[in-house]
This record gives sequence, structure tokens and C-alpha cells, in this order.
Amino acid sequence: MTGNHIKYFILLLMLAPATIAFAQRDTTLSQEVEVVKAYKPTISDANKINEMPKIDEEKPQKPTFNYSIYSQPIFNTFSVNTLKAATFADRPDTDNGFGLVRVGVGNYYKPYGEIFLNNQNTKNTIFGIHGRHLSSHGKLTLEGGDRVKAPFSENEAEMFIKHLYKNSILSINLDFNRNGFNYYGYPEDSIPSVLKQDGQEITYQGTKQAFTKAGLNINLENTTASNQDITVGFNFNYDYFATKTNQKEHFSELMLDIKKPLETGTGMLKAGVTFVQTDQVINRTTQELGKSQQIWFTAKPSYFIGKDVANFQLGANVWTVFDKEADAKLKITPNIRANLSPVKEIINIFAGVDGNYINNHYSKIAYENPFVDPMHDAMNTFERLHFYGGFDGKIATKTNFKISADYSKIKDQPIYYLFGYVFPNPSQSANTPDPSIVENDFSIFYDDMDLLKFNLEIFHASSEKMNLLLTGNYYVYKLDTEEKAWNMPDWDAKMSISYNVTEQLSIATDLYLTGQREALILDINYYDPRSIIFNELNELSTAARKSYILDTVFDLNFNATYKITQQFSVFGQLNNFGFQKYQRWLGYPVQSFNILGGLSYSF
Repeated sequence: MTGNHIKYFILLLMLAPATIAFAQRDTTLSQEVEVVKAYKPTISDANKINEMPKIDEEKPQKPTFNYSIYSQPIFNTFSVNTLKAATFADRPDTDNGFGLVRVGVGNYYKPYGEIFLNNQNTKNTIFGIHGRHLSSHGKLTLEGGDRVKAPFSENEAEMFIKHLYKNSILSINLDFNRNGFNYYGYPEDSIPSVLKQDGQEITYQGTKQAFTKAGLNINLENTTASNQDITVGFNFNYDYFATKTNQKEHFSELMLDIKKPLETGTGMLKAGVTFVQTDQVINRTTQELGKSQQIWFTAKPSYFIGKDVANFQLGANVWTVFDKEADAKLKITPNIRANLSPVKEIINIFAGVDGNYINNHYSKIAYENPFVDPMHDAMNTFERLHFYGGFDGKIATKTNFKISADYSKIKDQPIYYLFGYVFPNPSQSANTPDPSIVENDFSIFYDDMDLLKFNLEIFHASSEKMNLLLTGNYYVYKLDTEEKAWNMPDWDAKMSISYNVTEQLSIATDLYLTGQREALILDINYYDPRSIIFNELNELSTAARKSYILDTVFDLNFNATYKITQQFSVFGQLNNFGFQKYQRWLGYPVQSFNILGGLSYSF
């Protein structure tokens, strides 16, 4: 960790105690907060109510952009937060209304609209519809000085039904998403003139892309059962994914979750089958344009013994994968975890070892890096062993914390890079006046990796007035072949503060920090990299390696909402207040300081 890294990290840790001390002036807690992270601690079961939940305007949060098994976000300042479905809470005192509408506009020619409708006429059923649109038609300046069009659009439609039985909740979701953008980036240098010509087919420069996804989810979950109850639940997913460049994916998965009490403990089984098929990709086995198809069988049996103070889980994870063009694969990892709570609700100590076999299907990789080669067919990643441990609990009545460490041994970690053509005699080709041209869509190679991660999280809530969340991660990478963990930061951190100034005015601020990353360009003399995109790393050893440092991300955001009446309110967002045009991926900067404001109406 460099001196600058340490300063950023220490700054956040110093700010946290001061903010906590200020927040402790309030004496009650009635906020409901959900924090989603790689580690999911066990929480007490929620009590069900048979009334419609209240719909509140959510405070915008920055979406994360993940690359790796663990959270390593690169934050996109384009978006505003999606209004989530209503959650179960205490019985409301006032009429909940039928829905909520938000409309707004911002710089970079950015219109925004969102609507949320729900049916509250039935006692045990929630029915809702949600729609959202956000787009931008602005331009951005690249590192090489070119000013390019960088439009995007995000469209979402969702219909959901939740039915509450005596002990279970049945949920059905239908959703449709369409995200449009173009390949506007180019790394470091000015865009070669040949790539600015209409109809050029050398790279994807300026090509429009769109991800369209339609899905169905059906879930049955028992929310009140204890370890002494027999329970059976399931989760079914089907997604159809298509791109403007003609790739199509069918993804379906059925998973069962069964628990049965035994004489001295509880037997548990999570098992299911996954089918995924993709067309118009370069098959990772045959290296020919066509289909890729896999069927996964998953079984995770385990045995749980113990009580709340101390408990132990012993099991295994098993995957069998049948590939249409390759031999079947069998992967097995342990699944062991121990918990000890020497002081109930104050301190909990946990440790365990497990692993994961990660299905790098087409849409997963496409959403992870939207600028990847659209014909990609990524290999699956096997986390052979994952050791973890730490403790969580309460520093004070209103302050929770978690400190943990993870160590993973990973096989076939995808690594993104840009490929460069080098033309020794550019004058011999009228279409290649420049000595080199770099692809602006990312290719993939693979390396084995050991990953050590340290994590700190602190959450403080003070009545309905103020919340504070502080998180920080530090990563240590060791790769089998490569010297660098390309595109992966050494550290990242986040601090979020929300404060209700009055009953009408609420404000929030978010600070995101991500350490320096190093990106890679491989130069090969005058041939198409597509033919070797899936080759082993040693076959690329003759390529000239060019490393580029992506600056530390400092992203400060501020938003405020003011209620004019019970129905009308105005909102405003100031994004990327640090005026930093950091790069999401090499060659792809984000929008600098941008504003979004508008009006919301509940009815």
C-alpha cells in the first residue's frame, strides 16, 4: 500500500469516530437497513404482518460495478438509484397510497422518470408494478483528447406478486431490462483516423450495443421456521438475454432448500440444476463461432449442530458440469463453519472454510464488463478453498461492527486486457495509416490466483435522524504467472451519511474511494487476436506488455429531498462532486460533475 493509499484509508477511519460521537445525541432507533456484502451474517427472523407495507422514497445510492469474486466496486456516476419494492415494516399509521411518480432532468442531456404502483386491496397479497427510464446523450473527452459521443439508456419494467401464507411467502417476479450504450472509449492516445471512418470494421469504435434481458423468478421461502422444523423451499429463475450484436442466452435454474431436524442436530440440503445456452459466441473449446451449452448439477449437503451461543456446520459442496463440447467436470469443496457468541448480541466469533465453482455465463461477464468482446465465452472459475474468519457485534448500543479476513485459492480467474495490432509497414495498407491500433473491446485470459482480503465495517444509527456506514477493504494478490492483478485495486472504501434535518428536509452524502489499478495492453504483430483469445497465457508470452495506471477514484456525491406537502416533494442530486473523470475501464472515462433534479408525487 503506497503512502497515498494509507492516507485515504486512515482519513476514513479517523472520520468515523467523530461522526459516531455526533450521532449518539439521539436515543431511539427505528430505521430498517439492509447491507449487502460478500459475507452474510445470520440475523433474527422478521415478524410477519398482514398489512400492506408503506412506500417511501428511497435515498439514491451509487450502483456498484464488480470485477472479481469479492466486492471491488468501480462506481458509475451515470445512474440514480432504482426504487425498490416495498418491504415489510411496522403497521403504518396513515394511508399508504397507491403509488409514487418521480420525474427529473440533468446535465449531459439526461431525462429521468420512474413510477411505482401497488395494490393494497387484499390482506395477504402484495401486487406491484415498477417502471424506470434514465438516459443521457452527452459527450465525453477521452485521455487522448478526442471528444466522443457517449450516450446510454437504462430502461426497466417489473411486475411482482407476494402472497403471505401462515409460515411462508410465495414471490413471483416478472422483469424486463434494456440497457443501451456504445463503445465510445479508446486508451491513452488519440483515436486513429481510420477508426473514425464510417463503416470501419477494424474495431468496435462508435458501435452501438444494447443488452436486453427478460426474466421470471418464483420463490417459496419459510420465514418463521426454526432448526426443529421440517422446511422445503425452492427458487426458480429463467432469463433470456440478447445483445444488439446478435448474441442470445437462455439461462434457467431450479434450486431446492430442504431442512430436517434429526436426533442431535439438523440436516440441510441445497440442491438443483442449471441450464445455460448461448449462441453466436466463440466457443471456448472449439474456438469456432457457434453455440455454447452447459448443464450444472449442484448439491450442498450439511449437518448443523448447536444452539445460539455456539454452533457448528459440517458439509460439502459438489458440482457436476456437463459441457456440450468438452468432458464432464466434477468439483468438490468443503463447507465448514463455526460460530461462538460468548456475549449474546454483543460479540460473535466466526470461522470457516468452503469454496465455490463460479458459472461465468455470458450475461454475467457482459454485465461485469460491458465493454468486453461481445463474442466472449468465458471459462468457469473454481475457488478451490476459501478460508475466512473474524468477529462482529456491537461497539455501543447503536453501533455495529464487523472485522474479518478471507484467503482464497482460485483457479482460472478471468483477467481483462486490451489487444493491440502492430503494423510494421503501415504504408503498404491504405486502411492502416497508423503503426498500431488498439482494440477498444476487452479480451480475456486466465491465471491462477491467491487472494487475501481484510475487511472492516462500521454502522451507526441514531434515532430517525442520522445513519453512518463506513466500510473498507484491503487486498493482497499473488498470481501464478502474471506479475500484476490487472484492473483489480489494492484497496477500496466507502463512507455514507444520511441525516433528516427536519420532517420535510433530508440529506445524504456518499464518499467512494478506490485505489489505483493497473490496466494492460498486449501488442501482437499484425494478426487478429480473436483466434488466440482463449489460448493459454504462455502462448501470449511474446506479446509486448504495456501497463497503464488508472488513478485513485475519489467520488463524492450529495443528494437532498424536500417535502412540500404529503404528496409533493422535490429532489436534487450532485454526483461526482470531486470533478474527477476517472476511468471505469481503461479508455472509458465516466461523466464528471453532473446534476439531476426533479419532482416526485405520491398518490
